[in-house]
Amino acid sequence: MPVDLEMFGTELEGELEVSTGGYVDLRTGQVYDAGSTDPMIVGQDAAVDVEAEPDRWLRFDRAGSRDGWHDMAAFAERQRDAALRERLERAIEGKGAFGRFRDLVHQENLADRWYAFSTNRRSGRAREFLADHGIRVG
Repeated sequence: MPVDLEMFGTELEGELEVSTGGYVDLRTGQVYDAGSTDPMIVGQDAAVDVEAEPDRWLRFDRAGSRDGWHDMAAFAERQRDAALRERLERAIEGKGAFGRFRDLVHQENLADRWYAFSTNRRSGRAREFLADHGIRVG
């Protein structure tokens, strides 16, 4: 099935305050946020009716940011420069970790490496989630 793993991974691991999850259309591979099913949010004509064809939809719940935090820790751990590794590890401690980490990887010109690493891991988890539900991404 042609599922956009980057988009699905982003929806799957997004902020819990923004959405509770969503649906994958098992016919098209399109990913929809849970808000897409609410006519009050997207309008009557645009709302996805998952109840009309329940076998067509795979529901997923958002996992939150725990895996994203582990990705930051793994990225920091892979740094050869001990001082940089230590600064990255300090950046992910406590509240505001994601913002501090993002700022530091940009400051250290590691943004491209970080985003490639993060996207690869998130896409892998998305692929694994789909495989656990019998869906092979093509």
